[in-house]
Amino acid sequence: MRHPLPCCVILAPDADESLRSLLCDVLGDMGIALCPSGQGARPEVVLALLQGADSVAGVLRAAGNEAGAAPVVVLLPFDDERLRRSALSLGARGCYALGTPLEELKELLRDVVWPRARGGVSDAPLLGALSGRHDDGA
Repeated sequence: MRHPLPCCVILAPDADESLRSLLCDVLGDMGIALCPSGQGARPEVVLALLQGADSVAGVLRAAGNEAGAAPVVVLLPFDDERLRRSALSLGARGCYALGTPLEELKELLRDVVWPRARGGVSDAPLLGALSGRHDDGA
């Protein structure tokens, strides 16, 4: 069943309630519905939290099981270029480091969700933006 709004699933089993609440608020402000995990919803994007001793590959494997064809955005516990590169090389569509401005997460979600929701739009232009934007002034 399709939801009238783009749908997002958050995979953060050990996240504290304040993080879950913050993510729900950000999604709601953007008009993105939060879909329950593991209930057969077809999300437009999955947010997967990397915590503590989690491996990037393990988190992406679990997220891929939930996401199907939907892109996965990895939530990093802190800004770490090694983790970011690892997640992107293993198939994440983008990364957001907790503690950085929320506008960065919103921009990432806009880039990932709405081109998919409109359909037929190439994902190619997003690759540079998702791996660390470098504006060339154009």
